[in-house]
Amino acid sequence: MIWLRVAQGVLCAVEICGLYYLLQVFFDKRSNKAWSNILWFLSGVLLWGITVIQREGTSMYSRYYMIFCIIISLWGTKIFFRLFFFRALLVIVLYYETIYFIDILFGYIGQSLFSGNNFIDRVQFSISVERIMVMLISRLLVVSIVIYTIKRKHLISTIFPKYQLTFTGFVIIEYLGLFYCEKVFYPRFRDDVKTDMYFVLFPMLIVLILIIIVIFIMYTEKMNELKLINNQNTMIEKNYQDMCLLYQKRDRIYHDMKNHLSVLSLLLADRDLVRAEEYISKITEPIKDLEHKKFTNNHIVDIILNDKIEKAHNHNIEIDIHTDKLEVNCIQDIDWCSILANCWIMPIEACSKVTEGKSWIKVSISQNDCAIFIKVSNTYNGVLDLSEGKLRSSKNETGLHGLGLESIRYAVDKYNGVLEYECVKDIFIVNISLFI
Repeated sequence: MIWLRVAQGVLCAVEICGLYYLLQVFFDKRSNKAWSNILWFLSGVLLWGITVIQREGTSMYSRYYMIFCIIISLWGTKIFFRLFFFRALLVIVLYYETIYFIDILFGYIGQSLFSGNNFIDRVQFSISVERIMVMLISRLLVVSIVIYTIKRKHLISTIFPKYQLTFTGFVIIEYLGLFYCEKVFYPRFRDDVKTDMYFVLFPMLIVLILIIIVIFIMYTEKMNELKLINNQNTMIEKNYQDMCLLYQKRDRIYHDMKNHLSVLSLLLADRDLVRAEEYISKITEPIKDLEHKKFTNNHIVDIILNDKIEKAHNHNIEIDIHTDKLEVNCIQDIDWCSILANCWIMPIEACSKVTEGKSWIKVSISQNDCAIFIKVSNTYNGVLDLSEGKLRSSKNETGLHGLGLESIRYAVDKYNGVLEYECVKDIFIVNISLFI
């Protein structure tokens, strides 16, 4: 029937589009130009056409055809996306294995419920209502997973690289499950009493393993979150102590001001203007050191900037700051502290290690109607600690070692923001966008 072929074609298109949108979660396109988008569309159409022909001409499911689709998809992905090969392979294999596993599972369920009409044979070898039912259910489940992944793009794209080995193990187990479960297509095997064992044991085992993986990831991420919070609290406490010392110093200077004024009065009374000028210059120097500049009209932001500027000057680091007035303040103080304070840790450390040429840090904070943009760039010695794919500080201070950009990333994610960093020659650049 024509409508069955149309339905199958639509569901095959959904399958290909699901992979396309899933890849966009994990990888950036090499080019957004029209010709690149057209070529990518044509490659998708080609894969869709091959899939439709295969399912009309031979069978619904073939493990060998699945491997062929994986190879073709990986080749196309490598051309059109910036990617890590192993990660791309893992995502594509996991996608296709999940689709085929769900197809086989629901095929078996249908065979168990409607064994008299050879349900599984009609799914596998003919364009039938049964096949469309199985494809519809499995594609709806896959689409739901893809939509969830897109909505949690930043979270998923962060978590997935950290647990690649875990997902690799799951892919292997899922493939073994497919290897055994596909035997339901053989009539002789379906008559065997072991059929139920295969199709109860393996799906339950795979689902159980998946649940364990999810629980493991949730537990690990919760522990990491608590660690980040503790690091944030440590940083806030340290900044608070620094501010207390600053105010104590300021109070001491103000307390001594009465004595300074008395001395000045005596000098002026004696008309000793030269000594009076010298005395004024001496007492104004510590006051200048305590001068609190207003950069953004945001109290906590200005405090952090002033504090870090002082620390940078102590390391003979040149500072260049350009800021807008922050008219809208929907960013919590604790998040400002996590973002800005941590943005200065590694730049100051990196600049202090620069032995040739000048060391500098440039900070830019701007705002429009929908976002706040932060850019921090600094010189460094060309050596970065990229342990486990994360930038890390080399400090050995308790609570700060290994902090890297994770505290910043955690705060940025709260505002559905974007954190990007890059290296250009001997300059390290961090770009942050916070959506308000």
